[in-house]
Amino acid sequence: MAIRKGTGSARAGTHAVLASRRRVQLLDALRAGAESMAASELADLCNLHVTTVRFHLNALIEVGLIAKETEHNVARGRPRQLYRAQNPLGSGVGITSGYEKLAHVLAAHFARHSGDPENLAEAAGRQWALDDLGETSGAGRSAEETALVLTTLFAEMGFDPELEPSNVETRIRLHACPFESVARQNPGVVCSLHLGLIRGVLTRLGARQIESTLTPWDTAHTCLAQLERQ
Repeated sequence: MAIRKGTGSARAGTHAVLASRRRVQLLDALRAGAESMAASELADLCNLHVTTVRFHLNALIEVGLIAKETEHNVARGRPRQLYRAQNPLGSGVGITSGYEKLAHVLAAHFARHSGDPENLAEAAGRQWALDDLGETSGAGRSAEETALVLTTLFAEMGFDPELEPSNVETRIRLHACPFESVARQNPGVVCSLHLGLIRGVLTRLGARQIESTLTPWDTAHTCLAQLERQ
């Protein structure tokens, strides 16, 4: 995967934007909605002042997580400014995107032509994180700090992640998968790739003391990533 120069600084900016609970709330509301929404509608939905909403929406626009558009076909009055979530990896309803087609081909190739497709896919995920996800710093990160970075990454990729409270380990529930149809057919390949991505991020963060697992389809429609300090 080719990565543009400056990806590391851009990702750091995204992490900072999503550190705000209100911005995550607004992003979740836009992702859950079937249509674009006005700032006033989001304010009512999230119980926030409309000025506060516009401030946070502008921050989300700057890092490319949402887009703004002008309302069309207005019978009277000024057209409103509407907001929608960006989903660069999503395939849409009933449509197979180029990314998804490519994923089907690669997953099937790994599964057919490798004696150990799961380890090969995990290694590819690790290398993806090490090569393409920008510079990180620090060592000995806590599981909670690491989970925030991973949650942001998964949110950017369209997995709709949710941090779950636990007294034993840090849990990240993934409510969506951009490549669900591929993962259903070849879970060993696709899910191992995502596990490798998680482990590569841990390496980049200097969090080698944290063990990670990924349970595909922990429920009928979600997967579960777990982080535990050893």
